[in-house]
Amino acid sequence: MSDRISLTFPQDESYHGVARLVVGGLAARLSFSFEYLEDLQLALDSLLANGAYQAGSDVTLELLVEEDCVEMCVGPVTPALRTDLERLDESEGVGLGRLLETLVESVEIESRDGGEWLRLAKRNPVRGVAAST
Repeated sequence: MSDRISLTFPQDESYHGVARLVVGGLAARLSFSFEYLEDLQLALDSLLANGAYQAGSDVTLELLVEEDCVEMCVGPVTPALRTDLERLDESEGVGLGRLLETLVESVEIESRDGGEWLRLAKRNPVRGVAAST
């Protein structure tokens, strides 16, 4: 099974809750655990709160759902996001890259559609074990 969902919304912070709701509804529909859902939503919230998307354009959230994994792509993101993700100096608090690495298994920036996008992948080992038995 593989489903793709795409949501494009204005940058205005009042729409962030809609994106969060889509992620939560999807995880609930697939019977993912509450902890799994929280990790996905916190990763999305952190990215949106960071203002990592390009100014003047809408934000697109794409979700690719597989049996044991959800991939989230958000874009287009600012080129400065790469620097934020690679920042090692945590004197000002935990960096975005470090936070995302604790929430998801994979954090990548990819080029597409003339811009950069952030791809996050979160595996669900419980579903993966159930699917393989």
